[in-house]
Amino acid sequence: MRQQLAELQARNQADSLLTDDSLAISLCDYFDSHGSPNEQMLAHYLLARTYTDMGEAPQALDEFHRAAECADTTSSDCDYSQLSRAYGQMAELLYKHQLPRNAIRAFQQAYHFSSLANETNIAPCYYAQQGKCYYDLSLPDSALIITEKAVQMLMACGDTVSANTFKGPLAYCLIEKGDYSKAKKYLDSYEHHSDITEELLKENDDLKLLYIYKGFYYQHIENCDSALYYYYLASHTSSNPNNQALAYRGLHQTYELLHKQDSVGKYAALYVEKNDETVMLASSSALLNMQYLYDYQSFQTLANQKSLEAAQTKQRLIALFFTLLLIIVISCSLIVYLRNRQRLTRQRLFTKYTADMLSYISVKKELKMLQSQSVINEHRVLQAREELEHFRQSIIDVNKKYSDIDNWGMADAMQKVSIVEHLKKKGTKGLVATEQELQDLRRLFKIYQPGFVESIQSTGYALSIKDFNICILIKLNFAPSEVCALLKISSSALSNQRS
Repeated sequence: MRQQLAELQARNQADSLLTDDSLAISLCDYFDSHGSPNEQMLAHYLLARTYTDMGEAPQALDEFHRAAECADTTSSDCDYSQLSRAYGQMAELLYKHQLPRNAIRAFQQAYHFSSLANETNIAPCYYAQQGKCYYDLSLPDSALIITEKAVQMLMACGDTVSANTFKGPLAYCLIEKGDYSKAKKYLDSYEHHSDITEELLKENDDLKLLYIYKGFYYQHIENCDSALYYYYLASHTSSNPNNQALAYRGLHQTYELLHKQDSVGKYAALYVEKNDETVMLASSSALLNMQYLYDYQSFQTLANQKSLEAAQTKQRLIALFFTLLLIIVISCSLIVYLRNRQRLTRQRLFTKYTADMLSYISVKKELKMLQSQSVINEHRVLQAREELEHFRQSIIDVNKKYSDIDNWGMADAMQKVSIVEHLKKKGTKGLVATEQELQDLRRLFKIYQPGFVESIQSTGYALSIKDFNICILIKLNFAPSEVCALLKISSSALSNQRS
């Protein structure tokens, strides 16, 4: 199949007429399943060229689009040269069917991909072809600027022959602008230094536009004899209806300058007749094709717009997703930071609370020892009382501010002390606590919860040791059955004590 693809490409490059689409279709079917993107593009391009030679413009345009879509422009081995030719042929087809605006976009793509292929002598030609499209859109200034720039690019790369080939249409625009001297130089370069030869001039009707250009030039400098000569030459040697219409229009205008009314009327009628024939031929052969091509391009443009809108919507959704993700990450980070800060605050609070309790106990012992001495140091006793009151007040303040000890972890700390864990096990088993164990528990509780002890003692009730033990055990979340077992009391006695 690759051999057949190469042979069909060789026939296309030899400018052979391709009139059988069966081979090209089979090549497309095969390479669509088994070929590389470049092979798929070439197969569809050749099918498009076949349809072009067969006069099937809609199918040709469709295949040129398929060929362009097959190209993988992200790949390093993409055949940009072939891709530029697909767009170039597409542009010519659109221009031929009087869709210059669509042709401009295709020529721009052809120029872009030809430039990527480093075809310095071909890319400017695609660029220059936009000029005729702008001229047909009644934008002669744009046509002039673009074509002149293309000529400069071709001259810069040393291709003077191609550069001079585009000077013919440029001369026509310059004549319309009244720049006759520059137009004459361009006409001479076009006639004598381009790829035009006497032989080609006889065979190619398109090249006979040279006669129209020269007639147009001489008409505007009022050299009517020369103008008439070239217009007559064009009308008699060209079979192209468009060229004949231009020649008759030129003859009509030139005879107007000469005030020959009979000839003016004659060639005006011939111009109208030939122009109507041109329009009628175009209408009868391509009306349906033009409509199809126009609709196709319109829908293609609409599809591209929808695709762009979908891509923009997707980008907005992605941006929104990442924005929400960023907000969530920041929120989680803030929560973690606040929790860590709260944990550190609790740790600092616990450290200070414990230090205050230890200081309170130490000062209290010192005060008791001072008061038992035979010689009392009044100054130190006063100082010790002040310190004792300071620590006591500090502990009470903490208890009032953080009445729920779970807020700063004291409950967990007390539950993990060995004496509490030991009594938990004994209470679960229904064993009685020894007096020493209860004494150790009271001492521990005074260290960890002196504010609670102070608040109980400040109620004014005279609490017994048993009552105090019950309060401590309940505060430490011991179950009623555990309290009864440890203190060896009945559940009814416990209820009475609690009430």
